[in-house]
Amino acid sequence: MSNRSTDFAGHGFDMHPSGALFWRDASLLIVGDLHLEKGSSYHRSGQFLPPYDTAQTLARLVQVLTELAPRRLLFLGDVFHDGAAWTRMVPQDRQTLLDITEARDTIWVEGNHDQSFVPPGHRACAVHEEGGIVFRHIMDEADQRPEISAHYHPAGVVSHRGARLRRPCFVQTSTRIVVPAFGVLTGGLDCRDAALAALHGTTTRLFLLGADSVFAAPQGLVPDTARRHRRRG
Repeated sequence: MSNRSTDFAGHGFDMHPSGALFWRDASLLIVGDLHLEKGSSYHRSGQFLPPYDTAQTLARLVQVLTELAPRRLLFLGDVFHDGAAWTRMVPQDRQTLLDITEARDTIWVEGNHDQSFVPPGHRACAVHEEGGIVFRHIMDEADQRPEISAHYHPAGVVSHRGARLRRPCFVQTSTRIVVPAFGVLTGGLDCRDAALAALHGTTTRLFLLGADSVFAAPQGLVPDTARRHRRRG
């Protein structure tokens, strides 16, 4: 797979086509919004989805960890879709997650879906700070320190040869990076949405995920005034 490198807050990062962000010098892999057991959560409302999203997301994570071999792993929140997800996971998936986290130093940042819950033997924090960068689940528009966050499941829309292409993406400004959702059963919020107004600007950069590469869109991000705010899936 082909990563795309970017500089942020004086450090070098690699954007992986899976949606993971790799801080090379810190040997830290950063992923957000896995939403494990989202499929099983839908069963309670009568929406029956194939119960394979957790296994597929974890398999993707194992593949990226094998490829990049980081010493450390940082979860940017919403690892689980809800507080009961851990109990709904099949034993094999629970063991896979434990094997992943026990094999390397793991930092758990709380999300809004899994607040105050981590697997037994682990501890979570609201914010992690390292190398002059603040890591949190939801960006804080009032904090002007360099920040890496998740939560919004950003998706970029570009036009190419008369067609419109919509893909999950990284969003980067001078002070922020918002990572795409890593889970296989997650929707996306158009980056032009008013909810992401803090990221709009002429120098904003979008990096769209392809099957095997990350592609840079033309620089600049402006709101789409013709569309209403839509929540991500």
